[in-house]
Amino acid sequence: MNLLVKSLKSVKDTILPSGAEYRKLPFGIVKGNVMKIDFHHNFRQYLGLYEFELNSSFKDLVRPGYKCFDVGGKGGYNALMMARLSRGAPVVSFECEDEAVDELHEVFSKNTYDIQIQKGFVSNVDDENSVTIDTAAKKFFVPDFIKMDIEGAEVLALEGASEVLKEHMPHLIIEVHGKDKEEGCLDILNDLGYDIKIIDQTTILPEKRDTFAHIRWLVCKGKK
Repeated sequence: MNLLVKSLKSVKDTILPSGAEYRKLPFGIVKGNVMKIDFHHNFRQYLGLYEFELNSSFKDLVRPGYKCFDVGGKGGYNALMMARLSRGAPVVSFECEDEAVDELHEVFSKNTYDIQIQKGFVSNVDDENSVTIDTAAKKFFVPDFIKMDIEGAEVLALEGASEVLKEHMPHLIIEVHGKDKEEGCLDILNDLGYDIKIIDQTTILPEKRDTFAHIRWLVCKGKK
C-alpha cells in the first residue's frame, strides 16, 4: 500500500501544475465553489474526495436553512460545504492563524455565500485571544450545526458551549485528536443525550499522517 501511495503521488506531482491558484471545484460536495487549490496539496478537495468518509454525515446533518459554525476553518472548504448544503444559510468560520484568516477573507470574497469570520481560538474562556461558543452564539446566532477540527482543543471548546449544547442540542461533527480527547468529548456529549457514531479514517490513502496517533470523528445527532 505504501508503494501504491508513493506511485500515485509521483504521477500526480509529475503531470499536474504546481502553485496555488483560485479554481472552481468541478466535483463533489463543494462543487461549483471557488477555492485556492494547489494540486500538490489540495488535490482531494478539487476532486471532492477530501475526508469523503464524512460526506454522507454532513448531508444528513446540515439541512436547508440550518445556520452553522465551522470551528477550525482553515482553507474554507468546510464552511463553503455547509453554506452549500444549507442553501445559503449563515455560516461563521472560526480561525486563529493570521495568514489563514487572510486567506479565508479572500476565498469567501470569490463566492456568494453569507460566511462571517471570527478570528481567535475557540475555548472555554473569553479573553483577547479566545472565544467560547456560548458567547459566539450571542454575537452571531445559535447554530443548528457545529463542525469542529481544532487540533486537540475540542474538549475545551465543548466546555465553552455548555449553554448552547444543553438548551439547543445542535448536531455536531468533531474530529478528535487523541484517545483522551475522544473520551473527554464522549463524557460531555453522552451526559447530554447525544446519539453518537464514531467514524474511523479510511485505510485507503488516508488523509492524516503522524501528527496524532489517534484521529477519529464523532458524528453527533442532537434533537433537531
